[in-house]
Amino acid sequence: MNKKQGDQQVSPPVPQNDGANRQKNVSPADWSSPLIGEKLRESEKRFRALVTATSDGIYVMSPDWEVMYALDGRGFLPDTGAPITDWMDKYIHPADQEMVRGVIERAISSKSIFELEHRVLRADGGLGWTFSRAIPVLDEKGNIVEWFGTASDVTPRKNAEATLLSLREELEDRKRLYEAITGSTPDLIYVFDLNYRFIYANKALLNMWGRSEVDAMGRGLLELGYEPWHAEMHEREIDQVIATRMPIRGEVSFPHATLGKRMYDYIFTPVLNENNDVVAIAGTTRDISDMKAFEEKLEQLVQERTLELQRSNADLLQFAHVASHDLKEPVRKVKTFLSRLEADAGSSLSEDARGYLDRMYSATDRMYKMIDGVLAYSTLSNTEQAFSEVDLNQVIREIETDLEIPIQQKGARLQYDQLPVFQGAPMLIYQLFYNLVNNSLKFSKKGISPVIVIDSQTIQTDEGDAVQIRIRDNGIGFDPESADRIFSTFTRLHSKDEYEGTGLGLALCKKIVERHNGTLTATGKEGEGATFVVTLPL
Repeated sequence: MNKKQGDQQVSPPVPQNDGANRQKNVSPADWSSPLIGEKLRESEKRFRALVTATSDGIYVMSPDWEVMYALDGRGFLPDTGAPITDWMDKYIHPADQEMVRGVIERAISSKSIFELEHRVLRADGGLGWTFSRAIPVLDEKGNIVEWFGTASDVTPRKNAEATLLSLREELEDRKRLYEAITGSTPDLIYVFDLNYRFIYANKALLNMWGRSEVDAMGRGLLELGYEPWHAEMHEREIDQVIATRMPIRGEVSFPHATLGKRMYDYIFTPVLNENNDVVAIAGTTRDISDMKAFEEKLEQLVQERTLELQRSNADLLQFAHVASHDLKEPVRKVKTFLSRLEADAGSSLSEDARGYLDRMYSATDRMYKMIDGVLAYSTLSNTEQAFSEVDLNQVIREIETDLEIPIQQKGARLQYDQLPVFQGAPMLIYQLFYNLVNNSLKFSKKGISPVIVIDSQTIQTDEGDAVQIRIRDNGIGFDPESADRIFSTFTRLHSKDEYEGTGLGLALCKKIVERHNGTLTATGKEGEGATFVVTLPL
């Protein structure tokens, strides 16, 4: 088809010497025959018409290619309109011009067809690719009188080839990277097809088999030395992965080519295509033999240490009971003889002597309480307490009864209402709140009636629902920096002459709360009271 240029039809250029383009098998003597000459001209016209109809562009060049007589670019290349000599700069990409000149020189020298793919400057100003072919038109003496050529637009194909080449290079890069990663890891990495055959195995797996890649790929489990039960197990697992599209994991032993029998942890994962169909199964296996041996040794060591601890705890418990009994007895005797001494001396004791006796009574009482505290603390973790429903309201009422005398002496008030009911060891829960209430009574301000407020709420924790119980008082408080230290064994923030106690009460409270998988915290300020927060899981 001809390209429209305005309202005019532009026909393919026809050289002035029409009769010169003749077939080589016609001798010069026959060219004088009008019949043959006419047939040749008609054949040439038909040829040019065919070329014109099937090409993206046609052009005519001078014998030495210095002048482009005409170019019909068909919208692919800009038309010349008139003969031009700067056609090389106008049409050919600068980077390809030297290559084009070289092919032109060889074609002129050998009077052969010019053929070349190269880059061109398109009619739209963009860069394109063309396949250019030009044939030499010879006169009766065999001299080139012109070149008749076609230019086909091969830009889409070249772009596709460039994209394909880029993708191929990217895939090669990824393959090299993947092989570098899988080749350097001690883990076994592999891929099964849907027929249980290996289609990929990394270097570590090939070493385990003692095989080369050529010898191993495309083979099934049995062919690679797996025992029948082992092969059947993996085939069932592969079927399961295909059916569920879910990974599967397991452990199995397998003989290594050089290391002998080893234990492996493995996972099979489905490889899905864009339609979510399983097309392969990827696997990763790790040698856990050393870890298993360590775990067994560790477990044996733990069992041995546990037995030692059990024996030690039993010995300590027995010692605590014996020590408690043996220590209490001399303390009781000291108190007894103090009473007799006081009764025997009667009114003859001086004021100083009575003061000494009072201090001795106080010292023996503290010793007695300390012995009981140490025994309670040491036996807590060795006592299995059954859990049952605990009504904290009832517990506090019992504590009020037991602490009736110090409450009356200090004019203290306990404020509480609708406290929770929860699961716990009743004896330990009683001891916990007894110590906390008694602590608030003990560390009250002189001349000010203690007020102890107990409230609760249900909260959410990472482990689930929990009950949070607060015990607040208006006592002497404590330095905030000592908040953690007050729960340590035998820790005292005040001298024993100011406030009585063994330094075990709050340590025992913390231990009881931990036995219930809870937490115990304290906040306070000196002179502004203290708050203890007990959090227990429901």
